[in-house]
Amino acid sequence: MSSVRPASNVESLPARRAQKMAVSTSQRAPISSAQRAAVIIALLGEGAAKPIVDKLDDAALAKVATALENISMLTRDELIDIVMDFISHLRRTNGALRGGRSRAREVLSSVVDSGRLRLLFKEDKPEVAGEDDEELSVWERLEKRDPKQIASYLSRLSPNLIALILQKLDVSISSEILGHMEGDKLGPMIGHMVEPRKTDPGVEQVLGRMVEMEFLNAVQEEAEDDSTNLANVGELLSLISSEKRDSLVAFLRSKHEDKLEGIEKSIFTIEGLPELLPKNAVPVVFREVDQSFLLKLLSSLQGANSQVSDYLLGNISSRMADQYRDDLGTMKPVNSEESEAVQREFLNVLMGLKRRGLIVLERQAQAGA
Repeated sequence: MSSVRPASNVESLPARRAQKMAVSTSQRAPISSAQRAAVIIALLGEGAAKPIVDKLDDAALAKVATALENISMLTRDELIDIVMDFISHLRRTNGALRGGRSRAREVLSSVVDSGRLRLLFKEDKPEVAGEDDEELSVWERLEKRDPKQIASYLSRLSPNLIALILQKLDVSISSEILGHMEGDKLGPMIGHMVEPRKTDPGVEQVLGRMVEMEFLNAVQEEAEDDSTNLANVGELLSLISSEKRDSLVAFLRSKHEDKLEGIEKSIFTIEGLPELLPKNAVPVVFREVDQSFLLKLLSSLQGANSQVSDYLLGNISSRMADQYRDDLGTMKPVNSEESEAVQREFLNVLMGLKRRGLIVLERQAQAGA
């Protein structure tokens, strides 16, 4: 006869399993604060967690990695408990974070060794003036910075943000900053200032934090002279094919029209050479450049660019000019592709002479003559 297991034993099996799981859970080691932080980072996902992880040094990241390694499995209830604890902590802070030197030292002491900590806070040197900066607001700290550097930073922001920031500063400082700013953002920026809207305090707080992170706490570099940068772009465009140059200039005209004038001043082409190369510089070019190469250049300038050839030969001695004309009469004409290559190489040579200080290439100087 087959034996039938009592119903009470069958029904008690799930109960026994649940009891074992409860005992196992109760015996599990408590979740450490480092593990809780690691879990929050993991739950945030790549997009939200990356800015946080990027700011952690190797020691802090090692703690996070170790904490995650020591976690085998967390139940849904445990995850909820960690998240709720995190949210509860945020609520207790009221959205604020106490800063200052002592707080910074307290935070960093847990992630760096004592030697590095002393180096970071320069504790081996006597403190000088500047401790009061901890008590200054973001806007008071901003007012102490170089107006030209502030203008360079603001020029990267949208007009409405520029207006909000300038309105937070003393009017004398705002006007000085405005004096260093140019471009098509100024009009819309003034429009935002003449029609002010009530700004949410949360927005002002975020804006102040942005200025602090992107500008006040960043290492400031001397702003590169904009005219020098535009001149470099102009020289670059001078040394590429005319087809590519025309395409890029068209793009600049549609997207960066405010910069185009400064760039075009430094674009020099073969056909525009008489306007850029002073007459007294032509003999220098003929003295510094190889004669055989100059013959190739002059041969490429026949036809549409003959006025350039006439300009060059017209500003050297008549005897030398006659010699070049005689030599040109015996040369074979060059095709258009070779002509453009020779002309670009000549422009490159002129660039080298300019950098050595032997000649000047400047449209304005010629235009004022």
